[in-house]
Amino acid sequence: MKISEEFNRAPANRLLTLAGRKGWLVPAGLLLVLLANITALFVPFLSIDFMGKEVYSLPHSVQLMWETKLYLIAILIVVFSITFPLFKTVSLILVWFSRIKPANRHRFIHLLESAGKWSMFDIFVVILLMVISTKQTFINTEPQIGLLFFIVAIIGNMLMSRLVASLDRRFNMNPEKNFGDDKKVLEPLSMTGGIGWVMPFLVLGGIISIIYAIELPFFKINNIPLFSKTYSIHTAIEALYYDGRIALTIFMVLFLCVAPLLALILIGQCWLFHKTRYLISRRLELIRIVGEWSMLSVFLMALSIVVTEGEQMVKTEIRPGIYAIIVAIAFTVLCTRLSEYKLRRLLDS
Repeated sequence: MKISEEFNRAPANRLLTLAGRKGWLVPAGLLLVLLANITALFVPFLSIDFMGKEVYSLPHSVQLMWETKLYLIAILIVVFSITFPLFKTVSLILVWFSRIKPANRHRFIHLLESAGKWSMFDIFVVILLMVISTKQTFINTEPQIGLLFFIVAIIGNMLMSRLVASLDRRFNMNPEKNFGDDKKVLEPLSMTGGIGWVMPFLVLGGIISIIYAIELPFFKINNIPLFSKTYSIHTAIEALYYDGRIALTIFMVLFLCVAPLLALILIGQCWLFHKTRYLISRRLELIRIVGEWSMLSVFLMALSIVVTEGEQMVKTEIRPGIYAIIVAIAFTVLCTRLSEYKLRRLLDS
């Protein structure tokens, strides 16, 4: 029987029971994440100094967007930054205590994980506003304590969902148990058909496109009284660094540069070298984890919203970098989906 079929037929169980006496640590961690998330909603999130200083909380910013007829931004913030993080945390708590079939639980947790990074949407919008206002005379944007709570809550949420997924996998589909005694060496390059020989070129194309996406300018400010400036991911990171926003600089570097490149490097390394089923299974899990922290797609959505919906606040001109980001995302998604599909079929063969 194939591993996937055996997993699908496994009887319902409860993660709390499988985890033993340490099983209460997970819901305790999730409750801390929930507390940070709720706190982020009620404390100052961002201040904007433009002919008078205004301090905004996250719900207040939604109200401001709605009143200025930026309806799409308001709806996206409510969905991705307010509703979904709370829903995800509560869902993980319920999943931990509920008796569920492992296959159904695995799919649900994977769905929550895949959507989790989209909660970063509002953070990237704030970062873009801060970058635009850097070294400008008439406007200044300052992050407040609410932004820190929100980042801690979202990252904590993603880490806890990863922990729950890892424990679920260890308890119900342990790769070492399934593949540990299988010493047969597989060669993905030659054992996955025509795709096997195309994949290295796709990975190389993806790496090159990510480098272009980082370096090419994505928009130019063209709005009086702001100074006209052109920004790329690279120059945006530099602007944050020289403005003393070290935490946000690290945030941008890790999620927009390191994670996308690392995901493709891991795929290429897995593809080109001989590995046992156990090592391929572990590498697939690592590729998925890194992919969850690759946020070019989230940044693109925030960038698109700022360029289109934010036209009333700041006029911008689109530059080729935005198309380079789209190409980089396309390469990354294509490589990830193809490698997962082909390698899982190889494991089940």
